[in-house]
Amino acid sequence: YGACSVNEKQYMLVKVIQKIEVFRGFDAGDVQRLLRVCKFRNFKVGEQIYVFGEPSDEMLILLKGQLRVMGESGDELARIRPGMPVGEMGLFTGQPRSADVIAHDNSTAIVLNGKVLKVLLSGAIDMHLKVLYNVISTLSQRVAEANGLTETQARLIRDLKKKPEDDDEDEDEYDEDEIYVEQA
Repeated sequence: YGACSVNEKQYMLVKVIQKIEVFRGFDAGDVQRLLRVCKFRNFKVGEQIYVFGEPSDEMLILLKGQLRVMGESGDELARIRPGMPVGEMGLFTGQPRSADVIAHDNSTAIVLNGKVLKVLLSGAIDMHLKVLYNVISTLSQRVAEANGLTETQARLIRDLKKKPEDDDEDEDEYDEDEIYVEQA
């Protein structure tokens, strides 16, 4: 965002926020109201931003740098790049953090506090309805994906449990007397 004017930066922020699932359908005015309650935060390389199991009381939208999403085992689960949100579903569902989030680079984000967002949405029914619709839509999509994965895993388990039938035609049995080595 270095050489951009203030208006260009605001326009870019509006476009970034409009691409985030939970804010889909927000017009420029909705985004401006949202931005008024956001705070900018900088993170240093290696800084722990969120901790697995802690309450999801805020979300962020990364503007610069990269973040790493780390599982309980210490494995990297995902890399967050500029324009991507972190913590949006937990903020709306009340679920605790599902992973650790650590700054991979010096990073800048806009942070949205859950209590402040609830106050904003309680006074803006149109925005609230858009968010609720988007959260329900996203969660429904995730449930459908999880159901598909569960069905695939169940099918695999059933296939693994099947006992191979004794079918002599398909087996690769060999008779030691039939094996010979061709001499050159």
